[in-house]
Amino acid sequence: MSWIGIAIVGYTLLAVEAVMSKYILAARMKSWPLYAFYVGIFSVFSLGFAPFGLKWFGIIPFLVSLLSGIIFFLSLSFLFHALIRSSASRVYILFGAVSTIATAVLARIMIGEIVSKREAAGIIFLLLGGAVISYKFYAGRFFSHWRGATLAGILAAFSMILLKSGFDNGTFVTGYIVSRMGILFAALLALLIPAFRKSVFENLKRRKRKENVENLAGTIVAKSTAGLGTLFINYSISLGSVAIVGSLVSVQYLLTFVFALFLSFFLRDIFIERFSLLNFLTKMTGILLVTLGTLMVIFK
Repeated sequence: MSWIGIAIVGYTLLAVEAVMSKYILAARMKSWPLYAFYVGIFSVFSLGFAPFGLKWFGIIPFLVSLLSGIIFFLSLSFLFHALIRSSASRVYILFGAVSTIATAVLARIMIGEIVSKREAAGIIFLLLGGAVISYKFYAGRFFSHWRGATLAGILAAFSMILLKSGFDNGTFVTGYIVSRMGILFAALLALLIPAFRKSVFENLKRRKRKENVENLAGTIVAKSTAGLGTLFINYSISLGSVAIVGSLVSVQYLLTFVFALFLSFFLRDIFIERFSLLNFLTKMTGILLVTLGTLMVIFK
């Protein structure tokens, strides 16, 4: 399988995780700090990959990879904050579009990647598709929590660029593990923030033990799915172009929309999708643009 195929598999798994996270956040936990903390703690399991190539390659690659993880935790925090209050499809679509723009720009500025005209055109179509799907044409505005999703996308792009730099100066396994340790470190550091700490521990205390265990189990399944998807994506970054891998996030938000639309028939209060002709036509237009952009990126 090519590195593009590996990236697509990774983003498909992340689409599955997106709707799982929406359900856990909106229907069960109702606390983005607790969910973000769980995600950070689970990053410790990345140490299981240590026998497959963890090596010391110097302080600079270590710090760069660690910073990548810290920034990614911040990205996840803003993403979860927006996700708990807004539809999964809109949040992830805007997040993906912004991270694609930021990644392409930063890759050119920071590490000198060159994107072909065809690939650049594909990225533009991906962004247009994401914008069309994200925008509430019937209301004349973006969804209410677009700022948090936007900031999350920018931070994710910074994290991806730093991670690529870590890979280039070390090994895939080392860069991946150290970046996950950065997420763990950031989660523990966040407990020093009174509001964050209070939200985490109060949400744990006021629920029954069985409910906490169920939420923990659900989070483990969701984040294991995300971890596997992220592993595939990170591996594809180590093999190919960070800008192209970033643009393929369109696969994730396209599938997230499809999954959320299907689940809205059964869980309407959680997966809210507006069933109107205008909304349907605009989102279908967005999907077509996303598909066209993906094809232009994949096929040389």
